[in-house]
Order: sequence, then structure tokens, then C-alpha cells
Amino acid sequence: MKALDISAITFSYDLATECALQNFSMSVAGGEIHALLGPNGAGKTTLMRVITGQLRGYAGSVFIYGDNASQSAGLKNIGYAPQPVSVFTALTAYENLRFFGVMAGLTPEKLQERSVAVLEETGLVQYAHKNVSTYSGGMLRRLNLAVALLHEPKLLLLDEPTVGVDPQSRHHIYETLTALNATGMTILLCTHIMDEAQRLCSRVTMMDRGAVVFTGGMAAIDNLEKLFLEKTGHHLRDE
Repeated sequence: MKALDISAITFSYDLATECALQNFSMSVAGGEIHALLGPNGAGKTTLMRVITGQLRGYAGSVFIYGDNASQSAGLKNIGYAPQPVSVFTALTAYENLRFFGVMAGLTPEKLQERSVAVLEETGLVQYAHKNVSTYSGGMLRRLNLAVALLHEPKLLLLDEPTVGVDPQSRHHIYETLTALNATGMTILLCTHIMDEAQRLCSRVTMMDRGAVVFTGGMAAIDNLEKLFLEKTGHHLRDE
């Protein structure tokens, strides 16, 4: 079954600008780790916002495990770790998890169980009651991931989950994602790190200027960065 099925999405932030997404279609099979690649401004974050229901008013459709993403039945299956770390630095890790768990509708018993589990998965157990403002960049990224995993989503969306982290945290995140995928969790990984995509993902979709420019199996690609530059060009993307 398809975990994610996106069909002909077109979206513009306003009528005066070109479309951020143009007739964009892709699918992610259940149980795979799928890379989403694109240069700055390609529309990756816009696509993530459409999938997670943050943006409306688009043409086309998004289905998550057969349920429309515009409805709660579809959205409840998503876990999302955005590129900007979205936790409260004035709180501890445990307090953050308690807040987001209540927002997700977890019972007190389930919230306690899941908080312990995600803290263990992300290597933050010994720091659970420390103020997040004291955390390193790698610890913040791992807490961002822990929040996304709290309600046991079937589909995990990750937007640059290892940007700015040290090699040890990056390695731990890789091991965590591999272990989660082994349990059957589907992962859509948005990244600029080609080695990361090639190491973790079985399939890849490349996008540029809001449209798909390539999709295929990772095993058939010898040099992912070379293919990426062939499909998206060599000119700088500073905006």
C-alpha cells in the first residue's frame, strides 16, 4: 500500500508569483525510506507543509495510507520534524514531550510510556530533566525527532534532520532511523546531504522549481550528486 500518494499538486502563495509547486506528483511505498532532494527554493518545504495540512488552497490531492491529508484521519498518521527546531527551550525535554503528547491526545499512561521510549531511542534519557536551552545542536535535533515520534506515526517526515550536528549525533540519528524503518515505519527524508540520502534511502525523488525532475531507485545510481547536478543545473541558488 502507498504510504503517501501525491497527485498533480499545484500551489502558489499569491497570484503575483510563480507556483511554488507545479503539477507535482510522487508516491512513497509503505515501509521504505524515500529521499526528497532539491536545491534551495525548489519547493521542498512547501511540499512538506502541504502534506502536513499547514497549507490549503492547492489543486490536486494528497493521500496518506489511503486517507485524505486534509482530514484528521490522514494527518494522525504523520510525524513531522521540521528544519527549524520546534521545541520550547525554556522547558526540559520531558516537559516538551508532555506538552506535545497532550496536544496529540495521548492518555497520561500512554504519554509516560512513549516519553520513555522516544527518549531512549534518541539517546536523551539522562538529559530528560535538563533545560533545553542548555542542549547542544545535536541534542536539539534529536529532541525534535523525539517529538515527531511521540505518537507512533506510520509516516515520518524529516526536513534536514542532521543539519548542523556533530558526527556522533548524526550517526545516532542514522541508526535510529534505520531501526525505526526496520519496524515498518515509512520515512520521507528531505536533505541536502547526498551521502546521507544514498546511505539511508532506497528511492529518490528530485524536484526543482516546484516540479519533479527525476524519480528512481537508489541502487541504480552510481553518483547521486552528479545526477542531482545534471537534473537541477550548476548555477547557484542563493534565494
